[in-house]
Amino acid sequence: MSSLKFERIYSAPINKVWRAITDKKQMKEWYFDLEEFKPEPGFEFSFYGEKDGKKYLHKCRVVDVQPVNKLSYTWSYDGYPGSSLVTFELEELEAAKTKLTLTHSGLDSFPQDEPDFASDNFTMGWTFITGKSLMEFVETDYIRIKTMIKASAQTVWKILLEPDNKWANAFGEGTLTETTWQQGAPVIWTDVNGEVGARGIVKQRTEHKQLVLQYFDEPGVQPNETLGEYSEAFFISDQAGGFVELEAVSGPLSKKYMLSHTGMWQKALAMIKSGAEVQ
Repeated sequence: MSSLKFERIYSAPINKVWRAITDKKQMKEWYFDLEEFKPEPGFEFSFYGEKDGKKYLHKCRVVDVQPVNKLSYTWSYDGYPGSSLVTFELEELEAAKTKLTLTHSGLDSFPQDEPDFASDNFTMGWTFITGKSLMEFVETDYIRIKTMIKASAQTVWKILLEPDNKWANAFGEGTLTETTWQQGAPVIWTDVNGEVGARGIVKQRTEHKQLVLQYFDEPGVQPNETLGEYSEAFFISDQAGGFVELEAVSGPLSKKYMLSHTGMWQKALAMIKSGAEVQ
């Protein structure tokens, strides 16, 4: 029986990788957009995949679940004979490293005269999914942006605490915040429609020098909720010649979003610089 095997090591905890392969919201970010998914034996799900403009309805059924180490489900195509098996196996190497072994067996049960079912196509797909898409989703990094501003620390601080319709627009037009900016105060970011996009607290505040915001994992209010890992920190320091340095540090952030978010942070600091230097 024809099968393919892929091994990858991710710089991410095993619980995080497990959630990525079993939570349908997260699966949408790196895998396929599933209408529903439950890591329960017998659960059936389906999704569409496309190859050169031709759509295929994938039909799957979960057959084995061993949290947080193993997930297996059948994989077949509507209207075509054959059934295969996809198995994700996770092994914790250390606190922040996980080994994934993905096996796709039974490929020779599919019509061999159909080019889209060729082994090379499955190899290409799983290589991308395991070696780039999933890796960049579960692995994280920090964004660190600095800029020199010809202004006082007090002026930069004032601009920093006035993001609405100013530098907050770097993250989307109409982005607003609700907070007093006092240490321990809640921080809520909303979009132009008033939808909550992020929610956290002011973790640290040192006047004219440091502001640290830490966020919850989900924007919705949850009972007995604890803060997540993600934070945004701003540091202001006096420099020679009447300059101050402003540094923004955000993360940990999925590597998938590093490029786009770095661009937004660069734009935000440029707007703060521009606003402070015309004061």
